[in-house]
Amino acid sequence: MQPKQTRNGITFTLLSILYPLYVFTTKNPATVSTTSLVLALFLPVVGTIFALNIPEPKMKWTLAALNLGMFILFLYYTIALR
Repeated sequence: MQPKQTRNGITFTLLSILYPLYVFTTKNPATVSTTSLVLALFLPVVGTIFALNIPEPKMKWTLAALNLGMFILFLYYTIALR
């Protein structure tokens, strides 16, 4: 069961990093839809939840910190764009 928890944590951390980067680098910031902004904020929250389920403490807190950092960064972008 532990490898599945680790895989889920890493997968959602990568999604929380790659999806917002894709959205904000391929589109004009003024044309980014509200749905994309909500999803860019939602993925790091889910990634943090999955990261906190990882049994290894160092990996758990590293992935959780990455997800929270991505959430704060894209929250700033969302507020700045709207």
